[in-house]
Amino acid sequence: MRKQVLLKRSTFAVLMVAMFAVLIVQPTLSATAEITGFSITPSKAAYYIGETPTVTVKFTYENVANNTALKIEIYNSSNDLVFTISGITLTGEASLLNGTYEQQHNLASNFTEEAGSETYTAKLIDVSTGYKLGETSFTINVETESILLVVSWLDASQDRVVEVNEYVTFSVFTQWSFVNESKSATLYAKYGGNEYTIDTVSITAGSGQESDTWQTAFSSKGTHVITFELRDSDGNILAKATVTITVGEGETGTTIWDMINANLPYIAIGCLLVIIIILVVREKR
Repeated sequence: MRKQVLLKRSTFAVLMVAMFAVLIVQPTLSATAEITGFSITPSKAAYYIGETPTVTVKFTYENVANNTALKIEIYNSSNDLVFTISGITLTGEASLLNGTYEQQHNLASNFTEEAGSETYTAKLIDVSTGYKLGETSFTINVETESILLVVSWLDASQDRVVEVNEYVTFSVFTQWSFVNESKSATLYAKYGGNEYTIDTVSITAGSGQESDTWQTAFSSKGTHVITFELRDSDGNILAKATVTITVGEGETGTTIWDMINANLPYIAIGCLLVIIIILVVREKR
């Protein structure tokens, strides 16, 4: 009986010694340690649904003990812990370190499960003590898929007056953004009860643009309506655009609408850039 008691006491003593050893070996922040400028910045103004966000973590540290391990806990608006960034260790040659930490870290796709914006709270924590060293917030914006057809045209004589049997060249720009997976689509032109296959369009994940041209002539005077459709492999319409051409009616000169039509692709690209700039400004705020 006495031997069992001695054995238990010996075991307890060994465990206590081991615990103290861990506490002595594991580095902790010094009394003069200071961490400032803690921030987290998403790599994009907006992400597509299901995309894995990447963020830049940055902070400045002074008088921090060598080999100090840190982690970042991320909480949603309901104060639920949704993600932890680990593996941050401050190392150097001196016993006390000064410097700036700036690295990119991947989050998880559950941050982009649905469209919208959500602001998260991030806490910088010392692993050894559990002390909170800094706190910041950041916003993840998620946008839904957008696919757009932009069409401009030019007649053979380039005078914006379409004559009977004069060829007209249509430039069709396929523009997409926040697409979450690559897909193959086919571009068609429809008019006069007929349908024509123009080209296959490869839509890649994220954002992009592809251009195609199609040429035809009209055998009669009057108004002709041409419809352009982009369809996926299952026949679903991804985007659609309609153009009206008047044949056999002269024009006295170039109008503002002619100028807009001729430069429509460039105007659309400019609008897309404006949208991206607005998203970036909104994210910085």
